[in-house]
Amino acid sequence: MIGNDESKFEALLDSVHRGNVYFVTGKNGSGKSRFFSYATKEHFKNQVYKTAGINRIICMSGTMHDKYPPDIYKKSLSNESVIYLGNKVNNNMVSDTAPFRTLCKYILSNIANKVQLYGFSGDLISNALLRLNFGGSVVFKFRYGKNRKAEVFSSVSPELLVNLVDNVNDIGLIDKYIQHLEAGDILLSDVSFFRNDVPYGLAELSSGEKQYALALLGFIYCGSPGCILYYDEPENSLHPSWQLSVVNDLANIADKLFPSSILIVATHSPLIASSVRNERTYICDFPAGQSWQRSNLHGQASDTVLREQFHLYSARSPEVYIIINKCLDYIAKNETNSPEFNIYQNELRGYNLELQSDDPLSEVVTTILRF
Repeated sequence: MIGNDESKFEALLDSVHRGNVYFVTGKNGSGKSRFFSYATKEHFKNQVYKTAGINRIICMSGTMHDKYPPDIYKKSLSNESVIYLGNKVNNNMVSDTAPFRTLCKYILSNIANKVQLYGFSGDLISNALLRLNFGGSVVFKFRYGKNRKAEVFSSVSPELLVNLVDNVNDIGLIDKYIQHLEAGDILLSDVSFFRNDVPYGLAELSSGEKQYALALLGFIYCGSPGCILYYDEPENSLHPSWQLSVVNDLANIADKLFPSSILIVATHSPLIASSVRNERTYICDFPAGQSWQRSNLHGQASDTVLREQFHLYSARSPEVYIIINKCLDYIAKNETNSPEFNIYQNELRGYNLELQSDDPLSEVVTTILRF
């Protein structure tokens, strides 16, 4: 079984192409997490497929308990070809602050190296912050490393105000913070974003706000031409409106900054699976799916996506509604012993509808299946 999985996973990896977005769907236990673990491990083992032009792998997660392999989350800080923006710090511990420590490093390095073109990238950053109703500045708060206070306190303060949008930062001061971070003299302890000039630390933000900020800013600052982004279950903690926009926002960032990048997203959400326009989007449903299929989900209603991609039906789904009416017709004509009624009855039973007792259709469906 494992060999069959790996053969399928390898074929899926070999058939991804730059500039596209790939969605992986399937029930819990169908292999999505195993695919992500296998794919990222293979990229790491092969030095991020440098021969294929993929120079960096970025791993994001909407869950505290993602299944990225230890090589990803333990070595990402020392190997810039792999960047982990999740919450795991080892096999048994998670941290809300850990991914922001990684993001802080790349934001400061980006500004210090003058990589950021404030006119163009600044617009993308402004849009990302606007999505969260945040201002253009952040405050990074640091604590001293063990026995390092004497080396640090006369050089830098515990707080650093950085403007992400306008080129008004003190590059020399930022260089000092980078040096102290690399030496282990200081460690990021918190990040404050501003809303109406009021600072909000990580503990004051909702989990959805932290996740959205990390996703968009993480891709802007940590992405690179030819990178591949993995995002596991982005829907967790996100309001439906943000589920509909988060991957599309990432795809727009890719279009403008990293057009040769690849996005691979594992999701249970019909809103996320249908959020990116069809001409650049492919989808694979586990466990049966053996290849990527061109998506036709963009613009479809959630109920349609639930039926077509997630194989979930309600008593209000058109297919189910038609069968219920046909069964009722046979009951009204007292023809419940006919082969046709049995066929429709079995088809209705096959949808495995789970109706609450207070649902008006619950008694109707129960009556039909009772014959």
